[in-house]
Amino acid sequence: MTTPEQRAAALKARLAKVSLDAPRDSAELASISTQAMLRDAGYPLTEQRSQLDVRLHGRAIPGHDVPVREATSILGTIQETVSACGQAVAKKATAAGSIHSAILHATELRFSPALGFGSVVFHLDGASEQITGDEIPETTGTETLLDLVFRTLFKIIDVVQTDDLAKSSPVDDLRLLGPRTAKHLNDLAKEIAESEIDVDFVWRSRVESSKATLGRRGALALKDAIERTKEEVTVQRIRGTLSTVSTLVHPQLLADDGRRINLSVTPEAAAHLGAYYNRRVEVQVEQTRNWSITTGRETYTYKLIQIEHVGGRADVANQQEIAGSSDSQTS
Repeated sequence: MTTPEQRAAALKARLAKVSLDAPRDSAELASISTQAMLRDAGYPLTEQRSQLDVRLHGRAIPGHDVPVREATSILGTIQETVSACGQAVAKKATAAGSIHSAILHATELRFSPALGFGSVVFHLDGASEQITGDEIPETTGTETLLDLVFRTLFKIIDVVQTDDLAKSSPVDDLRLLGPRTAKHLNDLAKEIAESEIDVDFVWRSRVESSKATLGRRGALALKDAIERTKEEVTVQRIRGTLSTVSTLVHPQLLADDGRRINLSVTPEAAAHLGAYYNRRVEVQVEQTRNWSITTGRETYTYKLIQIEHVGGRADVANQQEIAGSSDSQTS
């Protein structure tokens, strides 16, 4: 049985780990008051839900209704974007295939509509914070995947909406999120630009309160930023075995990481690769990454710049000829 001193020490330790901040707004104050009343009346505490308010307004919504097709298209695209971004920030991004069920559950939004003057507001509830009943009053609240998602998405939206490119590069941020997220963001931007419906976002959780607006101007800027992420060129060095040499088909490198890489070279340059056939080599290549806005899939192409035996002296003459042939091919 624990002593009063031990219980007091445990309580002090738990309080040291939390922050008792004042409510951010009237809605949060009302929620805290309701929870306190339920607890004092002996009722079990309810799950703490986060909420995204999506307000649709603009020229296409003169009153307080919105066409079903536009509303469902926008809300559906928001959900797909949130799940794809959740997969990316959780470091589990893929360009294709199913999103992991745990990510889908953590990023699922459930809505109930509310009317406003000259707009329609959808309240989208996020995943619940599980309450065990052992928490100290008003000390619940941990950062969720949705908190990270909306922090990331709102940063991009703020930049494209204000054209404040000096503050951040939306292209760089989009590349970090991967092609799946960019595809769904492009769908959302297209819907907003074509429907003349602006979207206000307000995210509230136990640890986060933020907002962003994406109108037609920002949507067009977002589409432009996404367009510029479709191709990315980098120079890389890769080691492996040159498994195919031919003047008729692309030479193929079996990389040490298991990839089979087709190397783009001119027939004249390919004629000089015989000395490297079936040998371990290190190549310098120009890698071009392309992805499709329609499918979200990535493709890669490789142009050979230099090649040398691993552990041996580089064949300078062949390097110069390959690089020169590649340059003449692209000029």
